[in-house]
Amino acid sequence: MPNLFPVGYENELSTAADLLMPQPIGYKPSADFDFEQGDFIRNGAQQIESNSGVDAWEAWCKTCLLTDRYNHAAYTTDFGIEFDTVFKCSTREEAESMLTRQITEALTADPYGRTSYVQDISYEWTAPDAVLADVTIVGIDDVTINIRVPLPGGDY
Repeated sequence: MPNLFPVGYENELSTAADLLMPQPIGYKPSADFDFEQGDFIRNGAQQIESNSGVDAWEAWCKTCLLTDRYNHAAYTTDFGIEFDTVFKCSTREEAESMLTRQITEALTADPYGRTSYVQDISYEWTAPDAVLADVTIVGIDDVTINIRVPLPGGDY
């Protein structure tokens, strides 16, 4: 009976440890998005512009923090923030503590491994159920981004 496997294939097999060690994909360019306009940025020929890999990662972070967790079938269950739970807290300190935990968990769950850690988070309350979050995020290769996102509460 002929052998279906080439000679020496045993040396090329992956081990379980190799499969469990995720390697960061890095910063890949993407379509450029304007969060204020809510649309992709286009050039004069109406073609969608691209941005750098770091800008694409920053856009992913903003999208992650602006997404209501568990309410969008397009995203995994570790993407986004549970706004309803956060803004039902009895005190701002409790809400900020919960937001800090959820922001950190959501950003470090980056499937491409770009986020190393969340460095600083500060809050500016604009209403009883709305807050501006300033977040400093450190990525691979010690790339640091600062983002400011409005986090809405209540029905939206």
